[in-house]
Amino acid sequence: MRRNDRGHARLGLAIGAKIIGNSVARNRLRRIIRESFRHAQYRLPDADIIVGARAAARGAPAERIRQSLESLWQKVTTTCAASSAP
Repeated sequence: MRRNDRGHARLGLAIGAKIIGNSVARNRLRRIIRESFRHAQYRLPDADIIVGARAAARGAPAERIRQSLESLWQKVTTTCAASSAP
């Protein structure tokens, strides 16, 4: 995550075939991440956020991934707030 001067949050994805598996699994994970980002983007700070996948995401249910992403968005928000404090 890095602050930007674009006026809104941006998302980047790093979903590797060796980690997640076939294209069906990778695209499923991408859809879940993008959906979560769309719901959270208006409360996120102006930052470029890159989400990388770990092996545990391969067989994880969608709800568990959403919960993990929600904690990530909260962490990004608090990290940016702490770094911009005087």
